Amino acid sequence: MSHMYLSKLFYILSVTSAVYAACIPDTTSTDDLQSLFQKGGVNYILSLCPNQTYNLTQILNYTAAGQEISTEGYPTDVSRATLLVGGFNISTAVQAQNNGLDGCKLRNVQVNGNRGDDPIYQGGGGLIEFGGDTNGQLVEYVHSFDPRGWSCLHIAEGPFTCTNVTIQNNDIGPCGSEFFQMWSDGISLSCQWSLVQNNVITDATDGGIVVFGAPFSTIRNNTIRVKTKTLLGGINMVDVLPWRPPGNYSGVHVTDNSIHGGFATGYGNATLGTNNASSVIKIGIAVGPRTWFDDQFGNNVSTGGVIENNVLQGAFSFGIAVSSAKSFTLQNNTFINNISFVGSYGVNCTTGASTPHPPTALLFDPSNTENITIIPGSSTTSGDNLDFVNGKAEGLTCFVHPPTDEFAWPYGDGGVNAGATETTGGGSTGSTSGKCTGPSSTGTQSGSTSIGPNIVSTCLVVMIGMGMMWFGMI
Repeated sequence: MSHMYLSKLFYILSVTSAVYAACIPDTTSTDDLQSLFQKGGVNYILSLCPNQTYNLTQILNYTAAGQEISTEGYPTDVSRATLLVGGFNISTAVQAQNNGLDGCKLRNVQVNGNRGDDPIYQGGGGLIEFGGDTNGQLVEYVHSFDPRGWSCLHIAEGPFTCTNVTIQNNDIGPCGSEFFQMWSDGISLSCQWSLVQNNVITDATDGGIVVFGAPFSTIRNNTIRVKTKTLLGGINMVDVLPWRPPGNYSGVHVTDNSIHGGFATGYGNATLGTNNASSVIKIGIAVGPRTWFDDQFGNNVSTGGVIENNVLQGAFSFGIAVSSAKSFTLQNNTFINNISFVGSYGVNCTTGASTPHPPTALLFDPSNTENITIIPGSSTTSGDNLDFVNGKAEGLTCFVHPPTDEFAWPYGDGGVNAGATETTGGGSTGSTSGKCTGPSSTGTQSGSTSIGPNIVSTCLVVMIGMGMMWFGMI
């Protein structure tokens, strides 16, 4: 056996030994876990043991470039190790936002914020805090849920130097409570040139994916859905801070995402049923600060993004809403299967001329937009068209969902009576293929302040002219 062969064999065995080193048991204190990071240096892997829970009494901070926290063997199921926030007055489990932490990774773990029924922790960070003054970080195959703070996963902009973070294949949620200002985001992105893809966000309560400017980032192939909660916005491009110039969404591409509003959990009439949690998404895709914040940010606008090939289904108050925006493109976004637009004016809705438009599929406010071109929606299989409606699109999250026993939720999405309603109008649409079936119909509900559900099974194609966009905080 040659000396060269022995050298190569020794190298292979050495690498294998490093990769498959014994995992760190959950009897290890947070201080000792932090010490391992500190001593491990660049590219150190903190390998946790499957099916074990690590009670964190303080934030676990990355300390060098390329470091990783992961579960031994990289499982993707419930056997992933769990990081449990257990310390007093902390809302963040792991943090990797300091200068010098390029290429850090969080992979194949579960992160439990341990909030329970407690109120949100004011002033705290997200459950996972990445980004900052860094480049090339990765978060994948992570289940992040029940944050004490405002977000399940926050990717910060730092001193506007954060670039190239990849957030993929994660299962996020539930996040936050439906009580006023007790909400939490699923994914909060403020890092430029980043990629958010193939994530499933279930039962977030503030924004499913909130894009805080994050110029030249791509948000694609994600699924956002509600099961037991009401979500204020599916994908939000409404924040005019912190990026510069205000509302800068230049080059942001939101494409091929699937947004599932609430579906019936109980039988009602032929087309609509009840929902035991009153789950809806108030705005499927929100563009512009006024859709969310009313006039709080004055004349600031969201500028310069592309929203295309996204699919919406289920119960919403508004499918897509555009206000205080400039130079946006929206095209080939579709509604499939059964969908309804429901809600009533809530206590936070303004009165008089500023009262927002009632629930509808597509709402456009021409009074505060610029360089917006809308191409009429395509025909449905029943011959109906679904186009943007002009109207006041300000403070739309003020609408409240119907009561649980109202016939307001469409059947579908694998729920009660799904099979009978996802094949209508001569076509089958059991998947998010972008096809559309079924006639349009309009229902009414009792009560002078209630907006009747508009039930539609349709496709739409909407295009809005290209440009730049601004950003604000949720």
